Amino acid sequence: MGQSQGVTSTDKDFQTARFWAVVGFVGNFGLTVIKGWAGIVSNSGAMVADAVHSASDIFASMFIYISLKIAQKPADNEHPYGHGRAEVISTLVVVGMLVAAGVEIIRTAISTIRQGSLHTPGDLAVYAAILSIVVNELMYQFMYRAGVKTNSPSTIANAMDNRSDAFSSIAALIGIVGAKLKYPVLDPVAGIVVALFIFKMSYGIAMDAVGQIMDESVGENKIQEVKTLALSVNRVKNVHGIRVRRSGAAFLVDMDIVVDPKITVEMAHDIGEAVRGMIRVHMDRVSQVRVHIDPSDLH
Repeated sequence: MGQSQGVTSTDKDFQTARFWAVVGFVGNFGLTVIKGWAGIVSNSGAMVADAVHSASDIFASMFIYISLKIAQKPADNEHPYGHGRAEVISTLVVVGMLVAAGVEIIRTAISTIRQGSLHTPGDLAVYAAILSIVVNELMYQFMYRAGVKTNSPSTIANAMDNRSDAFSSIAALIGIVGAKLKYPVLDPVAGIVVALFIFKMSYGIAMDAVGQIMDESVGENKIQEVKTLALSVNRVKNVHGIRVRRSGAAFLVDMDIVVDPKITVEMAHDIGEAVRGMIRVHMDRVSQVRVHIDPSDLH
């Protein structure tokens, strides 16, 4: 059995992911200050709730940045499969923060409705909501594309977080405008809608992260790609037992190849090396390839 390490999740990919984590931090910090101030000055519970959402995004970006630094470390004796899952852990931390923010938003909104302490928000809350929608959607568009390009689950999670923030700002805007049209109860109701958006987005992100932790298969297309590449190597008679799983932004590949039982051990080893090299060259972001060699008379 052989093993090959050589992370093709390049330093450039990690640098790109960290760059967008910083952008997310700066952008959400600015939005938190603006929306929090506008919500307090304008007496808008929906806008304050939206500011809480953005505040949770600040901490999420910090965790993502730190996790990316850890995930970039090469494999060592204590972590033979690398540190890629540090990024997955940070994704779950993001989810936890989002859920906590959503619960607090609902608690505050229900308390406001019960106490009857309803106010008509000022115009400043409307402008802050519009600004939040535009900024968050722009961050989502650029960040999501970067996440897909670098295969970074935490960057994609951060992007989806910004998209949920844009949606929540839309809900806040509707509630604020409704409250200004003499339906003040719509402002805290909009806060509850914001929280529901947060919960829905959090669930999708969490399921993807849990799938990685549970070594969920990446799908038949990726497995077929591995098989095709392995069979293209001279003297490989068959391939079976292919397993491909994600570790953060990288992929881990395991397989069994079948060769002629009459060849030498050295030649069998060279064939295994050729298979590993073929996969590392032609597949993106494969951090590790393990090949077990079987003689054809066993199959």
